Amino acid sequence: MKNAVRIAALALLISCFVIAVILCSAGTTVFNGANQCPYNIIVCYTDSAGVSASVSAAPGVSVSVQSLDSDVSLASAVIWGYPGSNVSLSDCISAKLQADLAEFTINGFNNTDFYDISNVNAYNFGITINPLGIYPCPTPSCSIPNITNFCQAPNTLTGPLGDGCYNTDGPNVTSPTPGTTAFAYACPDAVSYTTDATGKVFACSTGSNYEVVFSCS
Repeated sequence: MKNAVRIAALALLISCFVIAVILCSAGTTVFNGANQCPYNIIVCYTDSAGVSASVSAAPGVSVSVQSLDSDVSLASAVIWGYPGSNVSLSDCISAKLQADLAEFTINGFNNTDFYDISNVNAYNFGITINPLGIYPCPTPSCSIPNITNFCQAPNTLTGPLGDGCYNTDGPNVTSPTPGTTAFAYACPDAVSYTTDATGKVFACSTGSNYEVVFSCS
């Protein structure tokens, strides 16, 4: 009888372990936003599943932004931010065209995630993409000091909400212009116009999580 009880208990323990493994291995990519600026920012998120989110991040704080089902092939997500304390999805949408973006494609070719920093529309914050995976992966970054001095014609300052610099030519050209070259020179890791992808799209194994670090200079 004791042996039967022990066998039943062992079977239950194994079953629980198997269930736990299945749950833990369910495909989920987690995105965090870390604020290294001396003021509050709003971190914005949208993905290919139609999910949008906005999260307030105090100075020096890393916040959980959202998660994405990484079992879905070619799932995508975009993260950006703007200065402020009012959490608002409508403001996030307005600020998107005034901000540089952290862009992700999850579970692409050969179980690989792809990610980049895009200045195609604009730049407003320094961004570093920090993969949190089992193995080391590239950590692209972009930081432009003194945005007012940097933002010269044909590029223009955005004003609120993003408080950045528009890349005037970036969304409309497929080859470099003086305006996009200014962004490319300042941030060689970042995409500066629509087809500027060579050497600027980075890869990490699917199953990694990601932290987008915002900085100010």
